[in-house]
Amino acid sequence: MLYLLLFLVQVVSLFFISRQATNHLFRFLRSFIKNEKIVFSLVSLIYLPGTILHEIGHLFAAMILFLKVRDINIFPEFKENYIKLGSVLYEKRDFVRGFLVGIAPFFAGILSFYFISVFNLFPSVNLMQNFFVAYLIFAISSTMFSSKQDLIDFIFMIPFSIFVAGFVYIFQINFNFIFENKNVINNLLKFLKEINFYLFVSLVINLTSIIILKLLFFLAKK
Repeated sequence: MLYLLLFLVQVVSLFFISRQATNHLFRFLRSFIKNEKIVFSLVSLIYLPGTILHEIGHLFAAMILFLKVRDINIFPEFKENYIKLGSVLYEKRDFVRGFLVGIAPFFAGILSFYFISVFNLFPSVNLMQNFFVAYLIFAISSTMFSSKQDLIDFIFMIPFSIFVAGFVYIFQINFNFIFENKNVINNLLKFLKEINFYLFVSLVINLTSIIILKLLFFLAKK
């Protein structure tokens, strides 16, 4: 229970802190570069690995849920006055699958942290490897959260969830057998422990980047 609570706290914290880091990055670049297109291009390049993983998450979720994918774009696209980091166009059929596809990048990010742990990529004795993986963790953690457009079906999930909860309650459906399995619990705890470590690393990296960017911005203004 403690690992799950820590997971939720860190995810919520990362959601807000990663956005602050992105805002400070924009602010810092704009203090030197007056061309918005160049600023957006640089930010897009910095977050490109995370953007690719984000869109791949949408893609695989749509394929697994048997939704026809019409188009995928993993590279930045400039519109009139904003930039679209990436997109996956798929055939929507119902709000449940639409919602699952929408939140897929979050789970893609979590799984990527787990793979980093499984292959012992971070921390390592190799300084360059640590730097590169830390950069990947930063890019992934900053882009794994769904956008408003991704969560457009969330509003329909609220009454659906209430209906399912009521159905389970009325018919007294018991899921305790899942939690009584010690192997399942141990594996879940191990998974959460690993993920919590990388969420903590993500928070540290984002907070450090905010401090550094603030300091650089202050020095540049002097």
